[in-house]
Amino acid sequence: MTNTISIGFHGPEPLEPILKAVEFMKTHDDYLILCHRKPDGDTVGSAFALREALRQMGKRAQVGCADTITKRYDLITGGERSPVLDFEPAHYITVDIASEGLLGEQYAHLAEKTDVLIDHHPSCSRFGKINVVYPSTSAAAEVVWHVIKHMPVEMTLSMASCVYVGISTDTGCFKYSNTSPSCLRLAAEIAEMGLDLSAINYQLFMVKSAARLAMEAKVIETARMFHDGRISVGVMTMKDRAVFGATEDDVDDLGSMMRGIEGVEVGLLLKEEPDGTYKVSLRSNAQVNVSKVAEEFGGGGHRRAAGCTIKGSLDEAISALVKAVMRGFPASAR
Repeated sequence: MTNTISIGFHGPEPLEPILKAVEFMKTHDDYLILCHRKPDGDTVGSAFALREALRQMGKRAQVGCADTITKRYDLITGGERSPVLDFEPAHYITVDIASEGLLGEQYAHLAEKTDVLIDHHPSCSRFGKINVVYPSTSAAAEVVWHVIKHMPVEMTLSMASCVYVGISTDTGCFKYSNTSPSCLRLAAEIAEMGLDLSAINYQLFMVKSAARLAMEAKVIETARMFHDGRISVGVMTMKDRAVFGATEDDVDDLGSMMRGIEGVEVGLLLKEEPDGTYKVSLRSNAQVNVSKVAEEFGGGGHRRAAGCTIKGSLDEAISALVKAVMRGFPASAR
């Protein structure tokens, strides 16, 4: 057996982390698979694919998340918004969780008990006992696919569907710069299994509620521009969400829209949270490493897509973020 794997942008990569994780999962039982708070398609798809694989091995496994999984992912969860845990977990696996804080308050105490960590973020703090981290991959679900491929199980269409949701949502339906050759090959392999990709793409990327369209219009209408139009800042208040009746699904990934404005290099979206903080989405086109910007505020992510949470008044938050982004531009572009 080869000791490398073709994965991500820079493959081959060492296979050893995957083999260690698989061996651990084969020899233990009673797993709780943890998603990050405010779950997206990658963490949900990764968790549900891995849960099915473990159960196929005869293991007890369940998915846990500090926040309710939204309706958008019913196509892979079967409507399980808050999976019921009916056994005492003995071991813990995290998927798509780059740092302990993303576990959420309910599961924060389990960070030090994490047996297997599966992730793809360059900023990953690697807090697991076994860390399966491939930063050049497009999504955690891509890593999960290869983990499952090395498990003594059959890859089912439902597992493939979960993985596809993970890789497609994290790459913006293969539009973002993190779309790797191996990710595209994986999508092709899933299509060859017979999965109807067009039906999933329609549901995830084309269907929009009236509330979503209203929120998009509001954010663009009130956007602020800085640095000669190279930085755009959108704001989503709790009041706006209430007025339009917007759900978590309705506001998902609105941040990507901010960098789509002509001439914009970095787009920021500040989403007001119930506790008065702002959850910030940072998106970059080429010049600025927004992961470094997010790290200044305790967050992280990828070079072109990152996130953080910031306290203070709205004006203070915007001012601090814009200054940090400005520092991220090359000296010749400041």
